[in-house]
Amino acid sequence: MDMEIELTEKELSDNHPVHWDYLYVCDGKVIQSDINGTVADLKRDLRAFYKLEAKVITSCDIYGRKKLSEK
Repeated sequence: MDMEIELTEKELSDNHPVHWDYLYVCDGKVIQSDINGTVADLKRDLRAFYKLEAKVITSCDIYGRKKLSEK
């Protein structure tokens, strides 16, 4: 039985808190936060240190992504 896996990732507003060492999704790519702050701070950090212009940051459905990778 092949079940369709649906990720439960939600777009986060710029004032949403982010935490050091947590996983998030930046424009479709999983990233690990190296700051505590807000989504706006994370976007600024990604731009300054990684030259990445983050458009959308979402929560990361770790278990759903793991299941997808096992398919």
